[in-house]
Amino acid sequence: METNCFIAMITMVTGLPRSGTSLAMQLLEAAGILPFTDGQRLADASNPQGYYKAEIVKTLPQDSTWLAQAEGRAVKVIHLLLPHLPDNRYYRVLVMGREIDAVLRSQRLMLERLGQAGAALPEARLQGVMQAQLAQMEAWLAARPRLPVLRLGFETCLADPLNSSGQLLRWLELAHQLTDQQQLARVLKQRSPQGPSGD
Repeated sequence: METNCFIAMITMVTGLPRSGTSLAMQLLEAAGILPFTDGQRLADASNPQGYYKAEIVKTLPQDSTWLAQAEGRAVKVIHLLLPHLPDNRYYRVLVMGREIDAVLRSQRLMLERLGQAGAALPEARLQGVMQAQLAQMEAWLAARPRLPVLRLGFETCLADPLNSSGQLLRWLELAHQLTDQQQLARVLKQRSPQGPSGD
């Protein structure tokens, strides 16, 4: 990979809400990829380590000029916005996957903590909507075979932190030793499956 491409590379972190995208941002930060955030959404009981969001990302369908500020950084973006990425920049995409039942449970728990109501749809219908959205995302990714894509499973990251960390470092094309891999694994080990089911 050419140096200028690497410097300009934007690492997009995506997946369903509550699929582990904030955890992925923590891993990237530990690996030396700075997060593109605005600090407006503070850490809370649902995401004790923070949300790693930037509100300007939501404007992507209307305005993508802010991507210049995100070069060399990691950006958390909802899966529905991926098709709005302009073709004049270098990207790689980290997709976080999680069992849809677990995603829905985590979403309900977060809304309860915030005192908000959830979607007025039966759970089976919500699952269908999410599956359809993921299929659309996968079709978009498949149409771009040269786009570097890594898929990490939330449950797998927690169950096998060392191998998951090594997989990420290799995908990032970062020279690393076992100690670097262990450093990232510690980020995952701090996230107990019985603890807060973070984003």
